[in-house]
Amino acid sequence: MPIYEYCCEKCNETFSVFQSINAGGNDTRCPKCDSNNVKKKVSSFSCCSIGAGGVNSSSFGSSGGFSGGFGGG
Repeated sequence: MPIYEYCCEKCNETFSVFQSINAGGNDTRCPKCDSNNVKKKVSSFSCCSIGAGGVNSSSFGSSGGFSGGFGGG
């Protein structure tokens, strides 16, 4: 399931959600104020290259947002 980043229009909270691609806008609620008046943000993503030496650690940048997957954070 993809991770989507949202911003609440009511309280300005930014949050990330594991969510189905088919989920609609009213399916997402702010964890802080419970409003469904949220707007999906355009999020960046990272990719890494795996070669004979393993994972190329220079591919992992610091985004300040969600950190997951394999490798450091």
